[in-house]
Amino acid sequence: MKKFFATLMMIPLLLGIIVAPVHAAPLIDASAAIMVDASTGQVIYEQNAQQKLPIASISKLLTAIVIEDEVHSNQITGNTKVKIDSGIAEISNNPNYSAIGLQEGQSYTVRELLNAALVKSADGATMALSAAAGDSLDEFNMKLQQKAQDIGLKNYTIVNPVGLNNGDLLSLASKQYSDKAENEMTATDVAIMARYLIKHYPQLLQVTAQKQATFTIAKGKTKTEKNLNEMLPGGKYTVPGVTIDGLKTGTSDTAGACFVSTGNYRGHRIITVVLHANGKNKDNRFVQTQRLYQMLKQNFHLQTIALPKNIQKQPLANGQQRQVTLSPRQITVWSTGNDVRKYTLALKLNKRYLNDKGQLEAPIAHKHKLGELELSSSQLKTLYGQPLTYQLSSTDNVARGNFWQRLWY
Repeated sequence: MKKFFATLMMIPLLLGIIVAPVHAAPLIDASAAIMVDASTGQVIYEQNAQQKLPIASISKLLTAIVIEDEVHSNQITGNTKVKIDSGIAEISNNPNYSAIGLQEGQSYTVRELLNAALVKSADGATMALSAAAGDSLDEFNMKLQQKAQDIGLKNYTIVNPVGLNNGDLLSLASKQYSDKAENEMTATDVAIMARYLIKHYPQLLQVTAQKQATFTIAKGKTKTEKNLNEMLPGGKYTVPGVTIDGLKTGTSDTAGACFVSTGNYRGHRIITVVLHANGKNKDNRFVQTQRLYQMLKQNFHLQTIALPKNIQKQPLANGQQRQVTLSPRQITVWSTGNDVRKYTLALKLNKRYLNDKGQLEAPIAHKHKLGELELSSSQLKTLYGQPLTYQLSSTDNVARGNFWQRLWY
């Protein structure tokens, strides 16, 4: 986080924490899997999570992130129209692909195309999105690769925005890659990508949470498509107590049946990744995702850490009072119950609210995000060894003091 700089207070504390062990025998019937707390970055369970594997249409999450970047930077808007050329129309009407039937010469808005890409997993719609800001396919691929690097992915290959083999793009295939080249990531990188999307563009969860969506294909012609995610509320593979609202399936001959999910459980947003679920039944990706959530429910509990007063209460300069109280007063980690006691906390305050002496300075408004708390422990598994992070906000509303208050304080 570029806007943060560290005001570090390393505080040894005692608390019982344990992390899911590395299992010799896989518990998840898939080539790779991982389960992460999206809020903190804690890895709750992982299985072969560092092997790079094909990810098929899970790739469309990275495309959605880049498109949202372009909207955020005013390069395009949700109402920007993209005209469908013959190459995209060929893919969008091919029954061998995830086809929605976009018509050559017809224009569709970015919002419509993004909806089709994330709900129907429409390949042609995703290819159309790559041209929304006027990029060629190779130029958009460069954006995808740069974004993957920027968000901290470590072991990946990006060939196209869709997740198809390069040769499957027919006339749109890139000359830079072999026909068999395809997008690959580790389960860890998929989890990091999903976490980034959730944190920076949470509005996309309103798209992925739709059980079905209706698309206008041409004038007077609409098509209603069911969401491929069978774990949404009311779906075949829902998990009691867990509310799933995303994210994305992926299927290909080499990737097998894949699924990255996100849902809320006990007030925490969870991410799961299953790559190449075994067997011929594509629904096994949902069965194995169920198993991950059931593991969380049965084997883990939230262990509470009360924050020390020298973190809760921060000195405040030039205010009507001398200090400001931070919230929450306690944080949690996922634990199996066996105690491993030593860890450290580090407070990072938001530079926006600090004076040139590194002190918080009034005015401070209620619920302003004043910084982050980082928890580190050798016994805790995290994404690429990063500390667990917790947002800290002000519980007080402190106005700037008058002359005498500022002089005294």
